[in-house]
Amino acid sequence: MSIEIRCPTDEEWAEVCEVDGRAFGTPYTPEEIEDRRPLHDLSRFRVALEGGRIVCVVGSYAFDVTLPGGAAVPMAGVTWVSTAVTHRRQGLMRRVIGAVHDDIDARGEPVASLYASEGSIYENVGYGIATRIRVTSIDKRVARIREDFRVPSGSVRYLEGDEIVPTISKLWEHYRRQHVGEVTRSDEVQQITYEMRSKPLGAASRAIYLAHDDGYAMYRLEPRWNDGHPGHILHLLELVALTPDAHAALWQTLLDVDLVAEIRSRAIALDDPLPFLLENQRVVRTTDLNDGVWVNVRDIAIAFGARTYRQADRIVLEADGERWVIDGGPDGASCRRSRARADLTTSHAGFSAMLYGGVLPSALVAGRRMSARSADALARADVFFTTSQLPHSQTAY
Repeated sequence: MSIEIRCPTDEEWAEVCEVDGRAFGTPYTPEEIEDRRPLHDLSRFRVALEGGRIVCVVGSYAFDVTLPGGAAVPMAGVTWVSTAVTHRRQGLMRRVIGAVHDDIDARGEPVASLYASEGSIYENVGYGIATRIRVTSIDKRVARIREDFRVPSGSVRYLEGDEIVPTISKLWEHYRRQHVGEVTRSDEVQQITYEMRSKPLGAASRAIYLAHDDGYAMYRLEPRWNDGHPGHILHLLELVALTPDAHAALWQTLLDVDLVAEIRSRAIALDDPLPFLLENQRVVRTTDLNDGVWVNVRDIAIAFGARTYRQADRIVLEADGERWVIDGGPDGASCRRSRARADLTTSHAGFSAMLYGGVLPSALVAGRRMSARSADALARADVFFTTSQLPHSQTAY
């Protein structure tokens, strides 16, 4: 039978959920299918059908993403990439994701990004790893803020009810502008996410919110009573701090939550200053380190021209046979096609990995994803492209 690729209809939404849930091993309940529908613009989705049945799904969400220097550009968060096991290894996913890329390009969004369920797929369609996800475990029983860094109590409070969404939405908007790789969250997304997190998840409680004037923390508690020796697990979902004082105050409060033995999280950045605030830095343990956001730059001139660079320089980079010259520095940049000799040569995925500034060109060279014209050109590029603060994203999509 022939394959048809098109947008799904509203009537096909439940089938889209069925295909995705089956592929990822997480079937949706009827309630979840209904709850998630407002988050999805089906005009941004493409499905492949054979014999009238959906066999492949790919979609995207509309965001703005913060680049080095603080500028934000439109970004498509590619999502729901799922192919029926009966239709694997036929090039179908590549065709459908290509149709979604065409849609992204038509919308004028210069960046696409995604989280990958498997690490061997997306480099082949132009994506490079731009951030990392750090999984952490903190033994709360021995973790304590150093006495000289402790802040006076009273600056952190619990958020309840109708004040939660407006408070965290306002703080998030300020926070995401300060952090490279972070994205916008619409009021609708914030509200629906809050409603979803207001329900227990497995053995864990509903989400609990702490707020500071300049930040908030969100967590779930998983009770572990241990026959009278309580050792609950605190699952930290998000921590947003606009100032060092807010960061210290929120962590001081989290580390004082009663009956907790361990704090687990996927939200703490690799360069988070928390260990330096503690009496014993070793208690912040990295238990796993995974790829985070994968980036595919759809419009190189716009994306690399919108960010800033750590020092003034001119770098010529060749990606998949096309050459681009970036004239940039701390105050701004331009990016355009060039015929000049390339300083660096890589694939589109390698070029894309450098957009947020968290990947050293020398690391790509060492990993054989890039070559450099000279050691001097490579050393200049390491300073030019990278940022003082690692890019990081707490937004899942």
